[in-house]
Amino acid sequence: MLSLVRQTISTSGSTMLRPVAADVVQVRGRKRALKQTITRQQKLERRMKREEKEAARKQYSFMERINIRRMKNLLSPSQQYPGRLNIDDESNLPEKPTLDVFIKSHFKTQYYTVAEALDMHRELQSPSIYNNPNAPIRLRLELNMTTEKQTKMVTGSDEIVPVPFPFNHNEKRTILAFANDVKLQELAVESGAEMALGQDTIKKIIKGQFRTDDYDFCVSHSDMGSSILPLRGILKTRFPTRANGGLGENLPELIEKFKNGVKLNINGDPVYPIWGLSDCVVGRLSMPNEQIEANIATVIAAACAHRNPALGPFINRALLMTIPGEENYAIDVKPWLPVPTEEEIEKIEKRKNKKKKKDEKKTEETTDDATPAMAAAL
Repeated sequence: MLSLVRQTISTSGSTMLRPVAADVVQVRGRKRALKQTITRQQKLERRMKREEKEAARKQYSFMERINIRRMKNLLSPSQQYPGRLNIDDESNLPEKPTLDVFIKSHFKTQYYTVAEALDMHRELQSPSIYNNPNAPIRLRLELNMTTEKQTKMVTGSDEIVPVPFPFNHNEKRTILAFANDVKLQELAVESGAEMALGQDTIKKIIKGQFRTDDYDFCVSHSDMGSSILPLRGILKTRFPTRANGGLGENLPELIEKFKNGVKLNINGDPVYPIWGLSDCVVGRLSMPNEQIEANIATVIAAACAHRNPALGPFINRALLMTIPGEENYAIDVKPWLPVPTEEEIEKIEKRKNKKKKKDEKKTEETTDDATPAMAAAL
């Protein structure tokens, strides 16, 4: 059959069914001749890398690897956005940008006045952008918690700071007042306290018949100062004292302070104890610049009172932010920082010199004790 087909093709003289060798192209397969050869050194390096990966994989279990990933994602509060200022990292950066639009990380930290920072925030909160012209203003303070002793840091605290220009903070604060006189109790309730108690209810509080957990703050008249001493363990941080401003003779003034004051929280960093943070609301964007600046000055003065100014600046950097929002502007707070006197600086220097002398004596004593022991051993 094939012979007949070949004869018919040859007799007809047609070349349409004849295969042509030049038209055959191999598409499948790979060109083995182009494969690069690997030296012994490269093979050894690859094997070492595989062994290292295998050893690292076998070092931890599956759940331990997940926990490690979670811990890597968790940062200290000071390192969370917008982070903490480190002057050494900005030493090689240019001072000021040449354009209006620039990347913050490529230049040193730009410090603004309170008025400039508020104007920029108001532009962002305009109706065409975020549309919140009455946004609360948040003041973030980066703190240095070190003290004279290396092992001791500034203790954290929660307090209410009375500001010269109160504002609507949208916080419901319940206040419990203590007063011995019935008229003072009525005056306290009229001034804004939820309830006013006398000496008769102190025993009920101790026995647990009256709960004080429902109240955020406690104030007391000075005539009840000795009567409320048994409640110190029950009230704890809410116990009214002259230090926290809860004990005094003018109950309406005390209640107004706790109703309209600013909450100042100083918290230490659990990862880096030498660092600290403080976040508080100091006003609203609709307020005049002078009022907000006065509130910021009072809050900074109250915060700096927790540390000796002779040790150096307590505030590392102050940022002005809005709620909600992540945009921040560093403000210059040097005019409001307390200036240490020469006497305070001399006292700290004398204490440091005494500590150095004690350390030198201890090292000398240890070396003197060690020399006879070494001689006896020889």
